[in-house]
Amino acid sequence: MREKLYPLLTFLAKYKVKYRVEAVNACSPLPDKPVIYAANHSAFCDIPIVLRVMGRHIYPFVGKQNLEVLDKIFLTLNGTIWVDRQNKESRAEAKKTLIKYLVKGCSVLWFPEATWNLTANMLMLPMRWGIIEVAHRAEAQIIPMALEYDRNKRTCRVKFGNPMTGDVLADKAEGIRLLRDELATLRWDLMCNNDVLHREQLDVMQLKSEAESAIDEYPPLDWEYEITLQLCCCNGKK
Repeated sequence: MREKLYPLLTFLAKYKVKYRVEAVNACSPLPDKPVIYAANHSAFCDIPIVLRVMGRHIYPFVGKQNLEVLDKIFLTLNGTIWVDRQNKESRAEAKKTLIKYLVKGCSVLWFPEATWNLTANMLMLPMRWGIIEVAHRAEAQIIPMALEYDRNKRTCRVKFGNPMTGDVLADKAEGIRLLRDELATLRWDLMCNNDVLHREQLDVMQLKSEAESAIDEYPPLDWEYEITLQLCCCNGKK
């Protein structure tokens, strides 16, 4: 049923997402392995953009939060794995659900930063290593992917990294370090070609304005709550 609903949801998402989506390279997953798409997170429309660019049904892994009514309907119809990001028991239960879906051959979208990254000095926030553990236990692959917005041109560019699988996922600490480095590199590559946030002429006030624009785009966002989640990750809670 989810697969049959996907074309309709993609069509409806076009009216919600006011960005032109451009994939700058191809996604090349390994055959016959379930996929976790690991993306950076910085805007309300990250989920529908990923679903659109992939062109196939994916289950988003989403923290419980304030949402607009249409977004709740969209995520419910698509199928979503929910988690209370500050509750240890909820995170443990979500891991079981994620593994169950992956073993069945479903694909998952995961934001390992656990919240929006609108900082001016970190390409990627510290990340929980749950994604590494789940991928290893489900014998899945992780496909890193970076999204970068140009709000003046109303464009979102997407770049994919190489699959992570096998032995690299056996060590949680090393695996999450490698994934964070890969995502940061992908973001850097996109930002170097971004007219708004070109690294050679980076301006703090420009970055602040960009962050405020992202927050203003989604009024239901509880930014104070999201900041507490950033602090949890920075303090090493996994």
